[in-house]
Amino acid sequence: MTPGGRLLGAETEYAIRFRPADGMPRPGNDVLYRAIREAVEKRVRASPARGLLDRLRQRIWWENGGSLYYEFGPDAPEGGLVEAGTPECRGPRELLVYQLAQDRLLTEATADALETLRAQGIAGELSLLKNCRDVQGRVYGAQENYEVELASGGALLGWRLGMALGVVLALCVSALQWSVRLLALLVLVVVGAGAFVVFLVAVLARSMTRSEVDRWSGRLQAVFSVLDRAESWFAQKSAAPVVAWVASLVWMFGYRRYRRPIVGFLATRSVLTGAGTLFPDGSFGLSEKGPNISRIHRWTASPHDRGILEIGHLVKPLLGLGWLEVKGLPQLFRRRQRLQVGLSDSNLCETAEYLKLGTTSLVLDLAEAGRLADAPRLADPVGAVVVASADPTLRGWLTLEGGATIRVLELQRFYWQRAADWIADAEAPPLEAYRIVDLWGKTLDALEHHPESLFGRLDWVTKLQLLTQAHDLPWEARKKIDLRYHELGTGYQQWLDDAGLCQHLVDDAEVVGACRRPPSGTPAEARADRVREVAPPLAIPEATETAAPAKVIDFAAARARRSAGPTSEP
Repeated sequence: MTPGGRLLGAETEYAIRFRPADGMPRPGNDVLYRAIREAVEKRVRASPARGLLDRLRQRIWWENGGSLYYEFGPDAPEGGLVEAGTPECRGPRELLVYQLAQDRLLTEATADALETLRAQGIAGELSLLKNCRDVQGRVYGAQENYEVELASGGALLGWRLGMALGVVLALCVSALQWSVRLLALLVLVVVGAGAFVVFLVAVLARSMTRSEVDRWSGRLQAVFSVLDRAESWFAQKSAAPVVAWVASLVWMFGYRRYRRPIVGFLATRSVLTGAGTLFPDGSFGLSEKGPNISRIHRWTASPHDRGILEIGHLVKPLLGLGWLEVKGLPQLFRRRQRLQVGLSDSNLCETAEYLKLGTTSLVLDLAEAGRLADAPRLADPVGAVVVASADPTLRGWLTLEGGATIRVLELQRFYWQRAADWIADAEAPPLEAYRIVDLWGKTLDALEHHPESLFGRLDWVTKLQLLTQAHDLPWEARKKIDLRYHELGTGYQQWLDDAGLCQHLVDDAEVVGACRRPPSGTPAEARADRVREVAPPLAIPEATETAAPAKVIDFAAARARRSAGPTSEP
């Protein structure tokens, strides 16, 4: 693996589940997020981010270098998600530890937030779902980031020149957007002032009843709502040229060293990393995100345009210019950038999460070492994603360029064999590389011969067995099992963990420590130092050093109850 370890990170969107008590209205997710954020701030030192967009999203940084913010659409601020980002890490195992620490902290904070909501008169059941697909089929969830070389030589020069033009384009788009916003604001002021004068005159003259006032007030609010939605629609559409420009730069210059060699691996990676999902027709798929992948990488601003690789992290700094955000611009011109994987399910099983991070890191290393020049090339990568993620029997055939065919597991074995050969040829490969290759190979063997043995290790295998046992229940009941599996702290995966049926790869003490300490030798260290300098004292001292409230989960007791250790310790 890369000497010193490439920087890795993960971003995870958590769906907010709240069931209000009988007779009570459901508050918006923005209210629920605020309670969760305040609970986090009581458990670890944290400080708010400074940028305007970050403040709109209520973003905070906490003392391990990770972040938390509210992800929402401009036209639906009450329907957002909790999004958390790990600090930058130096290897797959370290990132696994920090992902688990993030899940743990949010689990504990959710329990605290419920108490805060009750004190505000909001009663009900609150939890977070770490998944990627809701019952309506809407997709969100996890993304992974791997530090790689974006381009070199002439390609890097072309990228930088193109990105400079992208800055100019983004400034023009921002000027247009602000012109429309100011015009909309002027309309709102004129309409609002006129309506106020009419209402005032009518009320003073007693020519309008209270019901008529209420009716006209409702109509006025409807006008404001339409204008707001229109402005949000225009902002998205006007951003399209910037997105398309960045996409074209990526296609011409970016990540060329990696794209073709690794796409076959990513398209079939769901056999290891899929979270599993129950579709409306009753069929079972390995990946929650797989069926919604439409391209190798995004080309439009539409939320339905989803790629195996994502480019949102390259677009956002340009669009941020419209909000006077410039801190992200220098990163866009650097030789080393994040490669963001969009085809990524949210895992709860530690083995699946570790395989996701470890195998992908190894495949990137293989691409950099020139070991994948002859990797099988899929004739239709997006179609291959659908085939691989829709077949729990793992017998599907994929078509390669030239017309040859290959099975899903065969393609995964190609990459595993290349990794094994590379490790065997290396003079002093890192010990973690041996462990990843060993676990990868054993998992592929088990998938081929006895996949049921991976219960508690791979999420899709575990969920499939749960749903198979409930085969006689109606679809709605089985879908509840599907979703309830992902509930942090109280879901079915946690029940299995409590019963000792899930494999663990890291020690609980490491996870507890990672809630507060940043990974050493990473940019997160400096960020964590700044947080500690400005963060207020904790309301719950050393909160993450103790077990979570019993009503959520006693982490220490659950780990003590597990019956067997891992077969391949990383």
